[in-house]
Amino acid sequence: MLNLYSTVEQLTSSTLSPRASIRLLNDFAAELGWKPSDHLDVSFFSGIANAHLVVEHGLENSAVITFLQDAWQTLDYVARKSLLNISYNNLVDWHIQVQSDRAHFIYNRTDPPTLVESRLISPDNLDSLRSEAFEQITGKRPNPNVPALDDALIKTISSWKRNLVAEMGEIGQSALNEAYSALFNAIIFVRAAEDQDLRKSAEYHFQRATFDAATQPRPTQTLLGAWNEQGASAKPLRVVLRSVLERLIGRAIPDYLFDDEKLRIFDELPRMTVAALLNDFYRNKYAPYYSYDFSLISKHALSRIYEQYVSILRFGEADQPVLPLFSRLPEEQWEKSFGSIYTPQYIARFFARYLREQMPPLAYKRIRTVDPACGSGIFLRTLLELQCDPMQEGITTGIIDTAFRNVLGLDVDGNAVQATVLSLSLLHLVLTDDLPEQLNIVTSEAIEYYQNHPEVHGTFDAVIANPPYVSLGTQSPAMRQIVTEFMGGDAAGRIDIYLAFLRIGLDLLKPGGYGLFVIPHSFLLSKAAANMRKRLFETSWIRCLADLSEIPVFKDSGAYVILLVFQKRPHLEHLAPVALIIKCKDFVGHALQDALAGVSTETNFYSIYEEKQTAFGKDNWIILPPTEASIMNKFEGLPTLGDFLNIHQGFISGADDIFIVPAERVPPGEEALFVPFLPDRDMKLYTVPEQTPFYFFSSFIDGRKISEEELVNSFPGTWKYLVSHKSKLESRPPVRNNKLAWWQPERPRQPKDMMRPKIISPHLVLVPRFSLDRTGKYAVSRTPFFTSKDTGAEDDLLQFFVAVLNSSPCYWYIATHSHKYQSGYAMLEPKTLKTTPVPDPTRVDPRIIRRLLKLVESRLLAFGAGAIEYERQIDMLVADLYGLSTQERRVLGMEE
Repeated sequence: MLNLYSTVEQLTSSTLSPRASIRLLNDFAAELGWKPSDHLDVSFFSGIANAHLVVEHGLENSAVITFLQDAWQTLDYVARKSLLNISYNNLVDWHIQVQSDRAHFIYNRTDPPTLVESRLISPDNLDSLRSEAFEQITGKRPNPNVPALDDALIKTISSWKRNLVAEMGEIGQSALNEAYSALFNAIIFVRAAEDQDLRKSAEYHFQRATFDAATQPRPTQTLLGAWNEQGASAKPLRVVLRSVLERLIGRAIPDYLFDDEKLRIFDELPRMTVAALLNDFYRNKYAPYYSYDFSLISKHALSRIYEQYVSILRFGEADQPVLPLFSRLPEEQWEKSFGSIYTPQYIARFFARYLREQMPPLAYKRIRTVDPACGSGIFLRTLLELQCDPMQEGITTGIIDTAFRNVLGLDVDGNAVQATVLSLSLLHLVLTDDLPEQLNIVTSEAIEYYQNHPEVHGTFDAVIANPPYVSLGTQSPAMRQIVTEFMGGDAAGRIDIYLAFLRIGLDLLKPGGYGLFVIPHSFLLSKAAANMRKRLFETSWIRCLADLSEIPVFKDSGAYVILLVFQKRPHLEHLAPVALIIKCKDFVGHALQDALAGVSTETNFYSIYEEKQTAFGKDNWIILPPTEASIMNKFEGLPTLGDFLNIHQGFISGADDIFIVPAERVPPGEEALFVPFLPDRDMKLYTVPEQTPFYFFSSFIDGRKISEEELVNSFPGTWKYLVSHKSKLESRPPVRNNKLAWWQPERPRQPKDMMRPKIISPHLVLVPRFSLDRTGKYAVSRTPFFTSKDTGAEDDLLQFFVAVLNSSPCYWYIATHSHKYQSGYAMLEPKTLKTTPVPDPTRVDPRIIRRLLKLVESRLLAFGAGAIEYERQIDMLVADLYGLSTQERRVLGMEE
């Protein structure tokens, strides 16, 4: 412990060389349990701090640790503010200031920043510097009242987009979003180069200590300064942007960075408007305590910011075939037809680090990589940051240039491509003090590029992608045709576009190359993906499969995903490697970090284990942790639900808002045409409500389908109501195709099939909600319902199976084999339910059957705590019928 304290003393001493600080930081992190992600420039605040260590928690940056030369309390306002600017501009909420005898834990997302806790350190006690101590302190986080950097920057850009449109009138309104994107891209790039130049300046510390950038930027050699210094012969903004950048970098600017034609539209902006615009890229008006430091943003946060901008801040414009990078704030939305969604940093880091673990260091630095749906370039940038980390030994300008030349990015969105170019150019500038001569980032649709460039087939070491998820229903007819023709026999049915990217990725890889994809969970189960699963199994090894379908990786987008890593089989025969399987319910970053470290574990939050390649030769890829696999083995050989119950889908009307009516809207005397309707949201566990306020026009009378003549003559009120909606009813496809009379529901279901004793359930469920409609009182729409095949013991059979279906073991099987839907819901479909293994009631001891039925009967009458206790007893009894052990029950979340 004394040696470790000596490390802290040296890190907080007044004299420390950069090389020594890196070694000491690595010692500090290794001994105290921190996982470093970066070492910031140690000369950043010479005379104030020696070193700044960015640490991560679950593959995401969690804190900046600064080692101070003096006590935090002795620093003046500007110095404290400038230090906290480091963490804020790195999109990190916590800043730990370490001095020789004390550590201060500061949360920077409040105004003013909150000193959450200070802890003493000494030669005998360094526990307060351990990562475990920080985890405890984060639980005391105050409520933030300052927006994060990315939110503040997007608000700034969105606000100015609106202001410029208003300022320029008709010209501004008619301008394509590409022009506004080009403007903001140029400003951000110049600001990044400016702050980078300032950071390198020998006068940096003096300027930062005597000048507050939140109040006024440097008066010379800055973008705003250059604009304000112009006299009568003022130049347009695009000219000033280019001249300032060329002066900062010391060379002519490559054409790929600036588009003069797109920027020309802003030539006539009033000088005061431009000055105000530029000023807002120095000061952070949404978080006034901080100023924008694009030298930090460009190195650590820009890819995350641009990924968010490109994927979320979009809207479709009729005159604009290319997607905008920056959108008008009132119209910002995620456009499903584009298919792109924000990629979290932990996924990009996992892929980059996974590749690093698979090959020698020099080979890793030279791999050829393609991202066929690059978006803002987060995958390519994260990979390049790791390949070209200057803290590694042997990193030269030549190696950096080779790494940048070896990446190819494609995207159909020209603005996304420009964001990638900006992000990678700034990274190259940070690493080499120069711009890349060119970048292989291309505006192109991936299938078109693949077909037009056969020379690149089989030439890449890695393909990394979060491809667009565009289901058949949201594809344009032209897109649908292109994808269908391209996939050929590799897919069938309702083909999602991501399948085409998988095939492209497989074909672009050289033997031994790796494909790393973020794809929907449905890939594991869907019929449309069956041939692609088979092709992968036959041509590749599955190296890693991370099931994140229970994690809202993409927030409210409705996409629930897996991470799939496969390796194209080498030409020479090799022993097939095992696949690494990650099944995650929570703490996804920790799970991925443990997987990279080679940790096998099975916890309540995630499981990490190995599986043989033969597991991927099955029709569906359902790969389970050891204990769950044991449960599945016990299910094999059992009869299925379809052996005992008929499983149907509720009616499909084609116009629920017309055919389903409130009770008071049913014409008096015509009730025979309507049946009580129970919506999904009103379905309960075990029981059905006493009544419902809704009724469905079933189009049946006395068990037979009514004719139009009889409807007109005998039910005039209903006929009048339907006629009032005739236009909408006629617009339905079956009516237009002459397959259905305009007044009829599409598939109303025979009353003898639906209006009978049955079990019902919502179509989408988070937890089981099977209920017993004992008298056949209600009609249901689209949802599954179950009727007994044995009418002689119908009530007993339905009671038995409502208990089984609501049990933890049975629902676990159903959820495991069902498609995931928005917000983590499982979609219950008859084909899955029919094949669900269940205990055979004819083989169960009659005494147990009687006990189970008695419990169900009691549950149907119970409320509150009593109902919960009956449910627990039923759950345990059904688990007995499945033969589950204590450990297996614990894995399913059952409580003794």
